[in-house]
Amino acid sequence: MPFVIAPCRHDDLATLQALARHPSLADEFEPLQTDAGFEKIMGDPLMRPEHRWIASVDGMPAAFCFAYLAPTHDGAFAMIRLGVVERFRRQGIGEGLLACCTSSLEPFRASHGLAELNLSGWQPNPVAERFALRHGYAHTRSFWRMERAAGAIAPPRWPDGIVVRTFDGSERELAAFNETYNRSFADHYHYVRSTLDDTRAVIAQAHFAPEGLALAWRDGACVGFSRNVRHGPAGEVALVGVVPESRGMGLGRALLRWSVDWLMEQRVDPLFLMVDGENETALEIYRSEGFQVVRTRMHWNRPF
Repeated sequence: MPFVIAPCRHDDLATLQALARHPSLADEFEPLQTDAGFEKIMGDPLMRPEHRWIASVDGMPAAFCFAYLAPTHDGAFAMIRLGVVERFRRQGIGEGLLACCTSSLEPFRASHGLAELNLSGWQPNPVAERFALRHGYAHTRSFWRMERAAGAIAPPRWPDGIVVRTFDGSERELAAFNETYNRSFADHYHYVRSTLDDTRAVIAQAHFAPEGLALAWRDGACVGFSRNVRHGPAGEVALVGVVPESRGMGLGRALLRWSVDWLMEQRVDPLFLMVDGENETALEIYRSEGFQVVRTRMHWNRPF
């Protein structure tokens, strides 16, 4: 059956949203199931409009693809997300979308040092795995979704000299949040370098809750943070970061407890976080605070 692939313009976003909510795709694209989640993803400063595509069959929307272009230490990597409604699979649409998206990323190979392409999918998904391997991608990492049952958590035990307050929206705290994020995650796998403008775009989104962002200060410097996000009824501990010189004193655990307590006050269900499957330090803390692995997300990549 012939298909047509076209750029996804702003006026096509409602069509992309409807595709993402199709029963055969909704589980894979869970963050897009709410209006706030869709706005968050499509408004992400790392996603350029030229990296969004829609495929149709006989005028009927059938599939989509979009990509994040993420700057890192000395270059960039791209994360490509692709979904084909089940009835339109095995017709070459996925291959066509991947080719269009890859081609749209080509100009950034030189200008941004783009050196790596990525695909990902919830497991088990043998179809996605075969697709990735067939196109030259290899398994590189697994991430775990961990959830915690509702219930009391021990109160945070803040290390000596730590003062914690929620984000006040000022330029000073914006800069502190951005710098603390960069310093906290610079040594992590797939670290995404953030600028002040990137962070400003994040806090400008409708879903952002300043009262759900805690900044930890010591001697006038921001040394850690925890940020929480609502996804409809679900709540996520989106990021917990501590700068290198302030690790090992229990600050990360205290920030995690603050986040869990804040999210439980919002009556979220489920309460979850995502973690790199090779981050043993974080996994140990999360398990000891009642989080359990419920799903695995596999990443495949290839050089570009």
